[in-house]
Amino acid sequence: MATLRIVIKQPYFDQISDGTKTTEYREIKPFWEARLYDANGKKREYDTIEFVNGYNSNAKKMITKYEGVTRRVGLFHIRVGKIMKRSF
Repeated sequence: MATLRIVIKQPYFDQISDGTKTTEYREIKPFWEARLYDANGKKREYDTIEFVNGYNSNAKKMITKYEGVTRRVGLFHIRVGKIMKRSF
């Protein structure tokens, strides 16, 4: 089971947690390109997304279903599925 790990700030974490935010946006940069696509340009396969609220060892965490990614106007649109687990 492959998991995409994304560190996000509190307001966005809360929006995903309460279901009002269903897409996470990331700028198209080499870091995210490498995490979302392989060297041949094929999309990487993920089953889940682990959202972490900050970098503390005791940060809030949430695991959601990964629903895919699209590339639009300078941004990656990472679709967030159903919440599977919360740790906070």
